[in-house]
Amino acid sequence: MRAGIVLLTRDGVAAIERVRDGMTYHVLPGGQVEDGESAAEAARREAFEELGVLVKIRGLVAVVHFGLRTQQYFLAEQIGGEFGTGDGPELGSSAESERGSYRAVWLPVSELVERELKPKPIAATLTGAPDPEWLLDGWLESPVVFEEV
Repeated sequence: MRAGIVLLTRDGVAAIERVRDGMTYHVLPGGQVEDGESAAEAARREAFEELGVLVKIRGLVAVVHFGLRTQQYFLAEQIGGEFGTGDGPELGSSAESERGSYRAVWLPVSELVERELKPKPIAATLTGAPDPEWLLDGWLESPVVFEEV
């Protein structure tokens, strides 16, 4: 299982810019849930490793089914750390490496689809919302489930 965060501030949505095999795209921060760890704990750990920020998990907002994999996304609030100072093992790789490069960036909500933020259903829904913060608060009450092709 993969766990990630949706961190929305006045700067936009926190994302990881990936350059791999000559392609540039963006993903919501997150990663694999490790043994003995809850999905929320994994999301919090990954936010620190990838972004360099400490976050408070407000709650589950989305579940994405991608083939046989399940991904859970949590609404997060930054409570410490410095954005862009993550030191996870993947952050040292170059675009030419097998893993590709990773870089923490802020994406304006209006650009999530054109910048190819994945998972695409979350990006499309946030982009189309008149008030993404209000939408996410609603998702806290009833997390949404997406199928991604």
